Amino acid sequence: MRSKVAVSQAGSRHYQGKGIVHSIESCGTVDGPGLRFVLFMQGCLMRCLYCHNRDTWDMHTDKALELSVEEVMKQVLSYRHYLKATGGGVTATGGEPLLQYEFIRNWFKACRTHDIHTCLDTNGYALHYDNILEELLDNTDLVMLDLKQIDPEIHKTLVGIANTKTLNFARYLAERNQAVRVRFVIVPGYTDDERSAHLLGEFIGDMGNIDTVELLPYHELGAHKWALCGDTYKLEGIHPPARETVLGIKEILEGYGKKIIY
Repeated sequence: MRSKVAVSQAGSRHYQGKGIVHSIESCGTVDGPGLRFVLFMQGCLMRCLYCHNRDTWDMHTDKALELSVEEVMKQVLSYRHYLKATGGGVTATGGEPLLQYEFIRNWFKACRTHDIHTCLDTNGYALHYDNILEELLDNTDLVMLDLKQIDPEIHKTLVGIANTKTLNFARYLAERNQAVRVRFVIVPGYTDDERSAHLLGEFIGDMGNIDTVELLPYHELGAHKWALCGDTYKLEGIHPPARETVLGIKEILEGYGKKIIY
C-alpha cells in the first residue's frame, strides 16, 4: 500500500549533478550493519540541542566537497570487497541526506548495480514526496530513522521544529513496508523518562516494517564543534544517562515487540 501523501514530479531546482559532502568515512562501524562507506552530507533543517555534527547544518561551507556520483563510486568500489565481507555497504548520513535526495538516489542506484547494500540515515524531514523519493527508497536496503521524541512540545524544545514531517515520513515508510531501524537518542531531561519510551513504543508498535530499535545514549563528543561554529552548547553539564536508565527504556520498548540494540 502506498502512502496517501500526494506524489508529485517535482525535484530540487538547485541540483546540479553533484552532492555537497561534509566528509567521508571509508570504514565506518556505527552507521549500519557491517563495515560502511559513509558520506556525511551538508545541510540540516533541525537544530538538535545535542547535535554532534553541528558543522553540517549549513549547506555550503568553505570546507565542503562537491562530488559527482562517479567520483564517489570510484572510492566505494575500492572498498567493496571489505564492505561485502562484513555484511556492510554504504550509508548516506549528515546533516540530513534527504535535503540532497536527487544525489542520494543516483548514488544508491549506482551502488545497486554493483550489489552494494545501501542505508539511509535520516531524521525523516522529507520536503518532497515525488518520483525521486520513490526511486531513492526503491534503491534503499535499510532506512535508519531518527525518532527523537514523539511528544510534539518536547520535540520542538529539543530539536527546534515540530515532529510532524518526521512522523508522517515514518507512516509513509510503514505503508511502503520499507525496512526500517529506529534510532532513539536517550537525552537526560528530554527523552530518558518512561513516558517518552511508551510514546515511542505506542507509535511504532504496529509498524511491521520496524523490527529493531537502536538506543543511543547521549554523549558530549561533539560539544566542542559548537564553539568552533560560533554557537553556545546549551547542554553543557548534562552527562550520558545511567546504564539503569538505558536498560529501563530497553525493557519498555521490548514490551511493544521490538528488538533492541544498544
